[in-house]
Amino acid sequence: MTRSVKLGVASLTLVALSLPLLGSNTPFSFVFAVISCVLAFLAAQQGSKWWLAIPCMIIVVFALLMWVGFHAS
Repeated sequence: MTRSVKLGVASLTLVALSLPLLGSNTPFSFVFAVISCVLAFLAAQQGSKWWLAIPCMIIVVFALLMWVGFHAS
């Protein structure tokens, strides 16, 4: 297993860990998402560029949640 695959798997694991924490008021989901993005960028730098799908997905979901939050009232 190459280093980029290990970093990518760690990034996916952090994304999976942050999903159950989305509804709670703790900052862990945000911290996990930031660390996951960093790990995915490192994996993409060292290996396949497909690992960039993880931070793109996180950014899109964050933007969608912000948009829904601002238009909820």
